[in-house]
Amino acid sequence: MDEAWHIEFHSGIPVYKQIIHQVQAAITAGRLKPGDQLPTIRALHEQLNVNPNTVAKAYRELQHLGHLSAEHGSGCFVSAAPAAPKMSARETRAKVDELSARFAAEARSHGIPLEQIIQQLNQRKSHV
Repeated sequence: MDEAWHIEFHSGIPVYKQIIHQVQAAITAGRLKPGDQLPTIRALHEQLNVNPNTVAKAYRELQHLGHLSAEHGSGCFVSAAPAAPKMSARETRAKVDELSARFAAEARSHGIPLEQIIQQLNQRKSHV
């Protein structure tokens, strides 16, 4: 996963959230599996050139979400996949709104037109 770490400082998305999203995406894609160790806070802060407290905040949030477990003196490890929480229709709408806003900001930061993203999503939908 080392080579996949990247931060878009001008995306409008807080750095700690970008770290969280990258870890979640790597777990979902199978690049990180239960038991895999993440870089230390020090190593990741140096690699990304961000404040170590920012990395620590992301790791704490990932622990809270059940994605990571911390072993004192040993580091942070990917946890077994937690069951997806059941969401109400209202919570689902709020999550879709949050995800679409984040996705649109990310696309904008890379100069990718939303129409191209929508087209790609529609292609993916037909393969699911």
